[in-house]
Amino acid sequence: MKIYIYLSVILLGLYSIPAAGQGSMIQLNFAPALPVGKTADFTKNFTGRGANFEFYKMNENQTGYGVEFGTMNFFEKVPDQLFESGSASLHGTQYRYLKVTPIMGSFIYVFNATKPFKPFVAFGAGAAINTQTVSMGIFVDKVSPRQFIIRPELGAIYQISDYVGIKLSSKYYQTFENSEMRAQSILGFNLGFVMLNFGK
Repeated sequence: MKIYIYLSVILLGLYSIPAAGQGSMIQLNFAPALPVGKTADFTKNFTGRGANFEFYKMNENQTGYGVEFGTMNFFEKVPDQLFESGSASLHGTQYRYLKVTPIMGSFIYVFNATKPFKPFVAFGAGAAINTQTVSMGIFVDKVSPRQFIIRPELGAIYQISDYVGIKLSSKYYQTFENSEMRAQSILGFNLGFVMLNFGK
């Protein structure tokens, strides 16, 4: 609950920042993703069950500060595994689930802001709420830690009308290991609908 309160405070703060030629940008993204690195050791399957929302307060239509909130859900069925819990152990098929929910502040820099084709770079940092579950018959092991996360992004927006555009980008999400969970690495792909309200 505290995370959502923090997010609301950030949004209100962004609205209160004065800026010349200010505008706004809202992105609604379909976000398939691929686990890489150590995350792929737990579940290596590509997922199409991802989405995120981004809001930016723009300055001179070129730089912006905002927030990202999203989710990515992974699943893999892994046969011939050993599950141990205390003194009990079970051999069989494991069902592995991983849900990553990033909530972060973000900065964006847009090239060619006055033209229809707008390449951009962005960087985000914040908190990730992760839920990792291993299910095997009556045995279930579940952890839900929070980790610090960073996210660089490279992509482009094509503006198809005064207030509407489409977006294609790639993102790399990296969390940092803590006592509850090892670091997570995810390569994300965004196909989005963009609402532009750039200041003149």
